[in-house]
Amino acid sequence: ASGCSSMIGKMTAVWFPISAFVALGLDHSVANMFIIPLAMLRGAEITMGQFLVKNLIPVTLGNIVGGALCVMLPFGTTHGNWFGKKTAAAQE
Repeated sequence: ASGCSSMIGKMTAVWFPISAFVALGLDHSVANMFIIPLAMLRGAEITMGQFLVKNLIPVTLGNIVGGALCVMLPFGTTHGNWFGKKTAAAQE
């Protein structure tokens, strides 16, 4: 989205990844911290315990693991020097 100059281009650029994320049935802990309490305020029969144990904790752990495996690991191995030989300057 940062490569687009118009607002419509930026909106279109973020629409597809977000739509794919939702279509796959994935949850995001920060979004759930807004949506589920809002539903609770609107009368949904969800307790704070249910929200924490059945949603927020598993989703947060999944976001951490997914971010590490699907984002950090590929970028770190392709653009980082995790498995490269250390130079003399880097060893000091």
